Amino acid sequence: MEHILEEGNRVYEESGKLLKLKRSHKSEILKKMAETIYNFKPYPHEKELAMAAKALITAHPCLRMTAGEDGELGWKRHIGYKFASYRNNLAKAGVAEVAINTGRRSRNNPDNDHPHQNIKKARKAEVNYIINLPKDQTPATLETMREEIIHEVEKTERNQLVIGKLMNISYALRRQEIVGAVVAPQVKDVMVRWPALLMESQVFAEFHRINNVNLRSQFYKELDRHMPKLITLFRDKATKTGKIAEELAKLMRIYDPQEQRDVNMRRALVLRALPVYLREDASKFFRTCNSADGPDLTDTPLALLTVITGDTTDASLFSPESICIVVEDEVLVSGPTNLADSFLLLFGYIYALDLQYPKNLELTFTFIQKVVVCLEDNKPLKGRLLTLKNYLFSE
Repeated sequence: MEHILEEGNRVYEESGKLLKLKRSHKSEILKKMAETIYNFKPYPHEKELAMAAKALITAHPCLRMTAGEDGELGWKRHIGYKFASYRNNLAKAGVAEVAINTGRRSRNNPDNDHPHQNIKKARKAEVNYIINLPKDQTPATLETMREEIIHEVEKTERNQLVIGKLMNISYALRRQEIVGAVVAPQVKDVMVRWPALLMESQVFAEFHRINNVNLRSQFYKELDRHMPKLITLFRDKATKTGKIAEELAKLMRIYDPQEQRDVNMRRALVLRALPVYLREDASKFFRTCNSADGPDLTDTPLALLTVITGDTTDASLFSPESICIVVEDEVLVSGPTNLADSFLLLFGYIYALDLQYPKNLELTFTFIQKVVVCLEDNKPLKGRLLTLKNYLFSE
């Protein structure tokens, strides 16, 4: 095929004559395109298929078609059909990433899920969203490893290396249980089966397994890089009029009298002010309670609960006694005492447990994902997020 395309491109350059492909040749090209696209993602959207079609005819202008601009439309359709067929063959072969979406509604199975509903695919730029079991392992052997993990976690002196090794090998089983289940398991049940996820080190290790990114270093590197501009932006906005300006001004009044050389204070300010600036309601996410009172966590899918001792003061919001991570109306873990570390740990849990971003904070978490952690999902930023990103990356 490479030889045929080289000859076709030469003839096209000399005479402008398009290459007339045999059916087998066209099928071979489309199959190769499908294989290559799948290496990037199993569920590309329309724009990405158009990009693939454009790349094909740019590399090989002799393949241009008459339909659509420069033939992109024709090749895009052909690639789309071939890719769907390729993905279907992979699912039949048992490739976990696409096999979990088989068994949809059909003429013979009218009660199953609609073909386009509840598709389980990476939605937050996950790289290893769900994978097959290791070739040398079976569900039974991985289940034995899971029990070994429980036994090791229960020890007074845990062997971190052993736990990490067993968690690495059993990753595929864990993702199939969390992501591949017909009904998503409750978080408390996942923690009973995989108690190592209650360890901070394993949450960050799980994030690395999913995204191949060191979450802690990436998060703080980019957050600290953008922090001066963000604080300046928040200060400028606080001098204006309106509800948003008043809320930002209130945060600044709490922050300014405190020790500003403390990087944790600055990080806490940015994370508190970011949803305010983006006009999102963070009242149900940033929760506060007195340690003597039992907080009401009803209808709290995700939250950071700041625990304060004695009288509640505004300044204590930046230096609490502890911060608890709340998931599905229950305290999951008592996180670090500074807001940035607790927020980071919660972000790791969102990926490790396949949770959705809080509904009222979609823009804030999308900003953290794409701009701070640099996990792009090929969906362009719009509106306030795009304006904010452009400001941060301007000279």
